[in-house]
Amino acid sequence: MGDGRGWVVGAYGHPEVDGEVRDRRSTWLLVVVALIVALGAGGTLFTLLRGGGVSDTATVVPGSAGGDVPQGYLGRWEARVDGAGTHRLTLTQGRVGERVLTLVADGADHHCVFTASLVRKPDADGTLRLSAATVTSGAPLSSCAPATPTTLTLTPDDHLKRTGQPGTRAVTYSRSVPD
Repeated sequence: MGDGRGWVVGAYGHPEVDGEVRDRRSTWLLVVVALIVALGAGGTLFTLLRGGGVSDTATVVPGSAGGDVPQGYLGRWEARVDGAGTHRLTLTQGRVGERVLTLVADGADHHCVFTASLVRKPDADGTLRLSAATVTSGAPLSSCAPATPTTLTLTPDDHLKRTGQPGTRAVTYSRSVPD
């Protein structure tokens, strides 16, 4: 239904230039799709940088200037614990309330993975206070139990000392060599 000037009467009775509306719709559709892809990628990056999707073989991202964990704590640590096997602890950068610790405990009859969050900014002496550890996975799961809040301290000989509630035994970790 043309009027002789290249105009076509649209579905709602409005004159439209043939193809112009279709081009605008295509452009908007492409913009919306690009926005959805960008938001998805940004969300994935945000989750990964905050430690989401951490496995027991996670690598450590260097600390950012904006986190609360002192640089000396960051990285992988390992200890052999009598009767409990090997404990591998990974500390990542984060702020108060964020997950900064992943602990993997492997023994002859168990494999447990725990996480804990930073409870408050470091004490004046640099001591870190972490939340009670949460079990994220285990085999068998019944061999893994949540832990009490933890205190982490760097020793003068570049070891990491992890202590729980009073009366519990402290564990001393050595820096792990990167894979």
